[in-house]
Amino acid sequence: MGLSSIKVLDSMGANGWVYVNGTSATKGSFIAAQFTEDTVIGALTGKLDNSADLIADGTTFAAGQVLNLPFTSITLTSGAAILYKGSV
Repeated sequence: MGLSSIKVLDSMGANGWVYVNGTSATKGSFIAAQFTEDTVIGALTGKLDNSADLIADGTTFAAGQVLNLPFTSITLTSGAAILYKGSV
């Protein structure tokens, strides 16, 4: 994987972003989630091995943490996040 395969502009929010703070599923093409307050994820569809374990454990992501991975759907149990749009 060379530098040309890294989507620098995506990582800087060039494709826009979505703010979520509810418990409904948010669908789209995203490359990262930055949590704006302590947050628990209820469901996640993306490239993450053992995401079921992460969700079953009720892992809390602290405000300011960033989860970098391509995903197409996320449901929050609690908290809020900025979802960065990209191409999955």
